[in-house]
Amino acid sequence: MVFLFDEPLSNLDAKLRVQMRTEIHKLHIRLQTTMIYVTHDQTEAMTMGDRIAVMRDGILQQVTDPITIYDHPKNKFVAGFIGSPPMNFMTGTVIKKDGKFYFDEGKIAVKIVEDMYDALAPYLDKEVVFGIRSEDIYDKLFVSEAPPENIVRVNCEVAEPMGSEVYLYLNTGKHTFIARVGAHDRPQINQDMDLVFDMSKVHFFDKDTEATII
Repeated sequence: MVFLFDEPLSNLDAKLRVQMRTEIHKLHIRLQTTMIYVTHDQTEAMTMGDRIAVMRDGILQQVTDPITIYDHPKNKFVAGFIGSPPMNFMTGTVIKKDGKFYFDEGKIAVKIVEDMYDALAPYLDKEVVFGIRSEDIYDKLFVSEAPPENIVRVNCEVAEPMGSEVYLYLNTGKHTFIARVGAHDRPQINQDMDLVFDMSKVHFFDKDTEATII
């Protein structure tokens, strides 16, 4: 027996959607049978699915478990679709300076970790797409030790308190992006601030094919 759910929660209000999401999940555990769940809501997919199939224009992009699809997206579309807020993307160039690789966005530059050198070597002096999730960006004021090469100065345009966390809307002067920081982090609006990028968790994508490089 197979159950097919075709966006069953799309017309419900937010609170009821959360409740029904839990009820369907418990039903799945109790029945121990296959359920195919169609949704445009990536939160539903991440919280309810044992395996997620991401499709774009009718073409299958990636099929795997939720954590793998979050940490190791196959391409830029999957990376941008899974996650809230979506992954931040910036276009820039991979450069080499003093024997080290850097991602140069034009306004900011950050040092790439050595484990990524082999994969990025064919892209030296070429444009790539850099991806970083909002939770992997930290306010330098709350980081005890940070490599100078991973610190960037940007402008904070908006701060949205969400209760348990704050969303910061930031601008490098060339790209806008979002950082998700602690609830008590309230930087000055329209002021420059220093951020730290966790470069061990970033992603790089081919600018033309949008396939994941690493």
